[in-house]
Amino acid sequence: MRDGSDLIIIEKILQFIDLAERDVLEVGCGDGRITALMAGRARTLTAIEPDSGHMRRARKGVSGVAFHIASGEALPFSDASFDLVLFTLSLHHQRSDRALSEASRVLRDTGRILVVEPINEGEIERICAVLHNEDRETLEAQRAIGESGLHIERSEVFHAPWVFENRDEVCPSIFRYYGMPFDASRARRISDLVGDRPEGHPIVLLDRMIIQSLTKR
Repeated sequence: MRDGSDLIIIEKILQFIDLAERDVLEVGCGDGRITALMAGRARTLTAIEPDSGHMRRARKGVSGVAFHIASGEALPFSDASFDLVLFTLSLHHQRSDRALSEASRVLRDTGRILVVEPINEGEIERICAVLHNEDRETLEAQRAIGESGLHIERSEVFHAPWVFENRDEVCPSIFRYYGMPFDASRARRISDLVGDRPEGHPIVLLDRMIIQSLTKR
């Protein structure tokens, strides 16, 4: 499987904002894949992650970043500390309303919050939901944005391809992605969602996401 999501996400971030000469906070950096692509582009880059295992991998793989084990719901930073607060597919993994309130608190008045979130109707999202359904959480994240009091200055839906060599690679790859044992009944549901595709050609499934730029009113 080839997943081009990370490169497309960083391209979108850079289309929305120039990181140079900005103090950037990434909330929910996971194992640091997006963090690594931002390292060296900003004046300062700080990344937080509540999971200690993910944080160990991020620290091992990325240099020049201030890493902290922390939650987006309780940021360990002073008010007005950052020019950009970035949520890379992480807002829906926490209490979205609290995380946005904390992001607003540590944001400077002229700063921005960038949120990248999955969209439930995407091909990959519907397939992944067979193993781990996050529909309620992603809808709650969008509701929280709408009720946050922040201004949505720009919003764009975009897609990233997940490419599988053939149909037989799809199910095993999705199970490995979640670290879950193979389950025949779920695999049949995934196969039904993939649908009929031409034999002998790679399977391309689209990861559908939205990026939103938020400012203080």
